[in-house]
Amino acid sequence: MPPRAPAAAPAAARLLLVTAHPDDEAMFFAPSLAHFAARGREVSLLCLSNGDADGLGRVREKELLAACRLLGIPPERVAVADDPSLRDGLATEWPAPAVAARLEAALRARPCGEAQIRADPGPKPRRKPRRQVLTFDARGVSGHANHIATHRGVRLLLESRGRELGVERAWQLVSHGPPRKFASALEPLLARALAPRGGGGGGGGGALVAAGGSVGRVVAAMRAHASQWVW
Repeated sequence: MPPRAPAAAPAAARLLLVTAHPDDEAMFFAPSLAHFAARGREVSLLCLSNGDADGLGRVREKELLAACRLLGIPPERVAVADDPSLRDGLATEWPAPAVAARLEAALRARPCGEAQIRADPGPKPRRKPRRQVLTFDARGVSGHANHIATHRGVRLLLESRGRELGVERAWQLVSHGPPRKFASALEPLLARALAPRGGGGGGGGGALVAAGGSVGRVVAAMRAHASQWVW
């Protein structure tokens, strides 16, 4: 009997971050992005607007690409939507179906076909990569209407067609009140202590707490958004 070929190594899950505006990735998600990048995960970004509320959309797109480079996301894995129904604005109502349509297009733009995921030119492809999505929770972290609409649109698509599109799991950034937001170095400890137990692949709860030596990179990424340093 010929020797049995070794089993194909499971492919690391690809992560798609979905945000509303340029600078969301640095202001809210940078520690998580640093966490995934340090573990060799392939991360992509879908930004649903170019932040053109003040007429600086093109400037902010360039700032976004610069920040993403610092966070380990190359320009070819960054997509900025240009949709008239998804304009930046505190009072702008984003339709959930429009958000869902943009997310579906982004997921379909990089299908998980076997021909695209060979580990080498040899005859044995790796197993299909898993897919995960990360975005805001239902409170939008800062309460911004566009953040909340992003959550609703992502949830609309993933609850109805997530499996079909190859998404195995979705993560959301949990909103906290001011005491937790401004707890500084204590926040990672609080998050770990209060995180729900369970998770894993069984469909239960679970939490990702990202902390560590990424502070310098996070600050550099935020500084890349120079047009927003006006507060």
